[in-house]
Amino acid sequence: MRALVDGLLDLMLPRHCAVSGRPLIGDEAGPIAPEVLREVQVAGADYCTRCGAPQGPGVGVVKDCNLCRDYLQGFGTREIVAVGLYTGVLKEMCLALKFGGERRVAGALSAWLAQLCFDRGIVGRIDAVVPMPLHVIRRFERGYNQAALIARELAAALEKPLLDDVLQRERATRRQAKLSAAQRKSNVADAFTVRSGRSDALSGKRLLLVDDVMTTGATLAAAARALKKGGAKGVYGAVAARAPLGDDI
Repeated sequence: MRALVDGLLDLMLPRHCAVSGRPLIGDEAGPIAPEVLREVQVAGADYCTRCGAPQGPGVGVVKDCNLCRDYLQGFGTREIVAVGLYTGVLKEMCLALKFGGERRVAGALSAWLAQLCFDRGIVGRIDAVVPMPLHVIRRFERGYNQAALIARELAAALEKPLLDDVLQRERATRRQAKLSAAQRKSNVADAFTVRSGRSDALSGKRLLLVDDVMTTGATLAAAARALKKGGAKGVYGAVAARAPLGDDI
C-alpha cells in the first residue's frame, strides 16, 4: 500500500534532483540523485588541518597549504573540517541549499561532515555545536539559515548539544562574494556577539562552529573570536566546502 501511495505521489507531485533536475523515483528519497552524489569528491586522508582543504593523493595531513598559508593570523580555530572543495556537484549542492530553497540538501552535507568528524577524532574534542548566524534581515529574506540546517543535523549525528541561540550577527554585512580578502575581513569585523545572558552556556566549552562555505575564513575567524570572548575554551570549524579566493559564494 505504501509503495502504491508513493508511486501516486511521484506521479502527481514529481520530485526532482536539486542538482541535475532529473525526476526522482521509487526509493530515491533524498534530494540528490544517487549518481550525482557519487560525483562528489569527499576529503579523505589527505587534507589541511588548518583550513580543511583537501590535498592531492599521497600528500597526507598537513598543517597549512597553499590556500591558507598566507593568512598568518589564522582563523581562530584549532582545526577545520571540510567535505571538499567548492567545485562541481558539491558547489551546486551548496548553491541549491543557500539560494535554491533546497533545504533537504543539508542532510547530505551534514552526513559527510559527521563521518569526517568521527574519522578525525573531532567528535571527542568538542562539547557542543554552534551554527553560523545570519543577520535577522537576511534570515527573513531567505526564510531560513542554511548553516543552522546543517548544524542541527550534524549535532544530532554527533550526539552533541546544539547551541543555536548563543551567537548573533549584530549588523548586516555586505555579501562576501567579490570582495577582496582585506575587504572580507573588514566587512565582518566585530559583526558577531554572544547574546546577553548566554555566556554561561559557552563557559569552558569546546565548540564546533558550522558554516556552509569558507573562502578566506574571515567570517569563521570573526565568529570564533566572539565565541572565545564570550567564554568558549576553544573553537573547531566545520564547513561543507572550502572555496578558493574569488569564488562567488
